[in-house]
Amino acid sequence: MNYIKNYLLIILKSLARTIVTIAIIIPLAHAATEDETEFLKAAFSGKTETITQFLEKGINVNYQNEMGFTALIVASQFGHSDIVKKLLESNADVNHKNAGGVTALTIATKNGHADIVDMLLAKGADINAQTTDGITPLMLGIQKGRDAIVDTLLDKGADIHLHTQEKLTALIIAAMEGKSSIVEKLLAKGAKVDDQASDNTTALYMAARNGHTAIVETLLAKNAAADIVAVDNTTPLFIAAQNGHSDIVNALLAKNVKVDAQDQNSATPLTLAALMGHSEIVKTLIKHGATIDHKATNGFTPLILAAQNGHTPVIEILLENGAKIDLQNEDGITALMWASLHDHADAVKLLLAKGADTSIKSKTGKTAAEIAKDPAIVESLQAAKK
Repeated sequence: MNYIKNYLLIILKSLARTIVTIAIIIPLAHAATEDETEFLKAAFSGKTETITQFLEKGINVNYQNEMGFTALIVASQFGHSDIVKKLLESNADVNHKNAGGVTALTIATKNGHADIVDMLLAKGADINAQTTDGITPLMLGIQKGRDAIVDTLLDKGADIHLHTQEKLTALIIAAMEGKSSIVEKLLAKGAKVDDQASDNTTALYMAARNGHTAIVETLLAKNAAADIVAVDNTTPLFIAAQNGHSDIVNALLAKNVKVDAQDQNSATPLTLAALMGHSEIVKTLIKHGATIDHKATNGFTPLILAAQNGHTPVIEILLENGAKIDLQNEDGITALMWASLHDHADAVKLLLAKGADTSIKSKTGKTAAEIAKDPAIVESLQAAKK
C-alpha cells in the first residue's frame, strides 16, 4: 500500500537544511598570499604563537578565504579560546559572515564553545545574526542541545520570534527536539504557541509527532490550537495516532479535537492507527466516537488496512466494535482477500472464525482463495467453503 504518503519527509529535510553551514565559493579581490594561508591554518590548528607572530607582522586580521571564512570564525569553530581572545584584541570583525551567512557566534554556539560565546557577546557579536537560511545562534543552540549557551542567549535578549526560510521558530525546534525546559522558557518569554512552519506544522504538531508528551501537555495548557491542519491536511492527532503515542492521543482527545478529521487521502486517525497496528489507540479512538467503517481513498477501511498488515489484535477490536467484515474497497477487495494476498495466516483464520464470506469476488472476478498465494491459506479458505 502506498496511498498514505510519508508526509513528514518534507519537515525532516527542512530541518536538515536548517542545521547545515552552507559554503558558497565567492571570488576574492586577490589571490591568497602564503602568510594569509598559513594564518588560517594556524587558527584551524590552534597554534596561538603562530597567530601572535602574524598579528605582530601586521597581517590583515579579517582576511577571508574563498568561502568567506576568517581566522576568528575558524578559531571559534574549533574552540581555540586563546586565539579567539587574541583576534578580538586585534579588532577582528566579530560580526563577519562567511558565504553561508555564518558568524563566529553562530559556529561557536553550534559546537558548544560557551567560553567563546561569552567573549564574542562581550565584544558586541550580533546575537540574532541569521545565516542565508535564516538560522540564528539560538536555534542552533537548541537543536544541538547546548542548554547553557541557550540560557545565555536568552538572558542576553536573543529574539525568540525570528524564523528560518522554512519558517521554523525556536519554539518549533525546541518542541521537535523534546527540550521541555527550553519550551517552558520560550513560552515564558512570550513565544507564539501557534506559529506555523512553511508546511503549517506547529510546535504542538512536532511534539506530537516525536512523542514528547510533557511538551504536548505544556502547549495544550497554553491553549495551543490542537486542530490546526498541517502538511497533507493532517493534524497532531493524525501523527500521534500513526506513530503510536497513546498518551498524546489521550491528551489531544481530552481537548475535544476532531476524531474523524480527514487528510488528503480521506484517511482518519483511526485509519492510520489500524494500518500501523496500534491496538490501544484504535480502542481509544473508537471509544471517542471514531467512525469504524470509514472509507479512505480507494475505499480502504480500517479493517481492510489492519488485515493488509496482519494486525490480528486490531482486527479483533474492530470486529468486536461492529466493523462490517465483508466491506469491499473500490477494487472489490475485502479484509479476507487482503489478508490472504499478504500471507497473514492468523488474520485469515480470525476473519474466517468471525464469519467472513469466502465467496465474494473482486472486480477481477477472483475470490480470496484465488487471490491467496500461500498453499496453507488456500486450503483454509477452501475448507471454509464446505
